[in-house]
Amino acid sequence: MSMKGIYLKEFNQASWDSFSKLFEELGQKMDPAWVERARLQGIPADISRVLLCEMGEYAFEWMAKDIPALGDQSPAVYLETEEGAQALRAAIMRMPR
Repeated sequence: MSMKGIYLKEFNQASWDSFSKLFEELGQKMDPAWVERARLQGIPADISRVLLCEMGEYAFEWMAKDIPALGDQSPAVYLETEEGAQALRAAIMRMPR
């Protein structure tokens, strides 16, 4: 099974909703230019809010990198399908903090 498949299998919408809600207040203070840049790059708002809160502007560079934990694919490739986006959400929740 691919890494994407593993993450997709463990994705839970309610868990993601609770997790991403933690970033709502911080997300309101985020640079609007970053929010717009993420929107233009097709990054879903919930994902961009979490990543930008945690990584700042580096999130844009990270989105384009091949990540070993993602099966040496980029997060941007995961966003090409809804299943991939869900898998990315699960992977983001597993990231060390």
